[in-house]
Amino acid sequence: MSTITEPSVSAIERPPEGRWALGTLSVVTPRPPTVCPSRADLDDLDLLRRGLYGPTAGPRPLRLSPEDLDAALTAGAVEVVDPEGVPVARLEDVGRVGDEHVTGRPVWLSAPSSRPFQDLHLTGPRDLSGEQVVLVAAADEVPDGVPAGATLLVLASTSLDGPLAGTATVRAAVSAAASSGARVLVVPVPDDLDRRAALLATLGLVPTTGSGGAGRPAEGGDHPAGVVLLLTGLSGSGKSTIARTVATRLVEGGTPVTLLDGDVVRRHLTAGLGFSPEDRRTNVRRIGWVAAEVAHHGGIAVCSPIAPEDAVRRDVAAMAADRGARFVLVHVATPLEECERRDRKGLYARARRGEIPDFTGISAPYDVPDEPDLRIDTTGRDVGACADEVLALLDPEVGRAR
Repeated sequence: MSTITEPSVSAIERPPEGRWALGTLSVVTPRPPTVCPSRADLDDLDLLRRGLYGPTAGPRPLRLSPEDLDAALTAGAVEVVDPEGVPVARLEDVGRVGDEHVTGRPVWLSAPSSRPFQDLHLTGPRDLSGEQVVLVAAADEVPDGVPAGATLLVLASTSLDGPLAGTATVRAAVSAAASSGARVLVVPVPDDLDRRAALLATLGLVPTTGSGGAGRPAEGGDHPAGVVLLLTGLSGSGKSTIARTVATRLVEGGTPVTLLDGDVVRRHLTAGLGFSPEDRRTNVRRIGWVAAEVAHHGGIAVCSPIAPEDAVRRDVAAMAADRGARFVLVHVATPLEECERRDRKGLYARARRGEIPDFTGISAPYDVPDEPDLRIDTTGRDVGACADEVLALLDPEVGRAR
């Protein structure tokens, strides 16, 4: 009768790195994704880290891209970094919340990068109930005649990458305090009302905001908010033609405009990217980032990529909001048949023959926007009339959406 002899340990090769070459399995733990969320989300995490929501609060759900969402759920964690790339937190034991968000147990890593007026920010809970406190929100004027010895508590986010209004309000508060002998404390104000109430309760204050009455304007914070205008639609829909006409009209009226259109963007901003689904997402996100920066400084950024994915369009909207800008979405809804009829380059014909892969409308999907600010079918229409409809959404004199 034959027998089976198991190999001895000496018969098993041990490679230089010390892992068994036979008889064992190597388990690779998936690496969690690294994400840089919005300024509001970073502020919220910082308030939580400092204990300013109380001892029982947890992180609010964090919105992720579809790719990062899948990676986070697979790895069971997500690492959060600030705009400088500093790792500030790791959310572990993550779970899905709805279709796009996750939450988890925070493990605090490094302190966030410094911000304007860093020394004035609260570093932890403090009982202010026995003090004379004047609450000032970012959009408020700092009141005149602040009593000596009072505390000006400014509820505002100050950063190099967020809206300017918060920093301007703190600057005005510091000026007012210098002339009255008051002191200034700063804490980012949550955009969630329940979180705001928890913050104020931790400080021993009634959950109200606003100074009321006339006061000192926040110099540098009253400039008009800019606009990110995104026109999306199939190739040949007319979005680029409308975008150029809108930009021309605005420039003629004296409004600062930056036109971010396909060919120019591809030659400079996104040079080197191809047309794979991932490269196209990167292309649109880069356009969105630049557009948000333009709008942050009061200009209008007119963008006209195809931008077929709803999730990526919402990423652009979030970038605009995070920079204190308005986001206006126009769906140029010209039907596919009309777009093909207009195609002088023969791209649609090549796509139908399989010569161009991942061609939106033929071999790749287009997510129709559910609730755009404007939907236009350009079939048989004059481009000037279409541009007029887009311009009707804007106030060219001040450069912001109505």
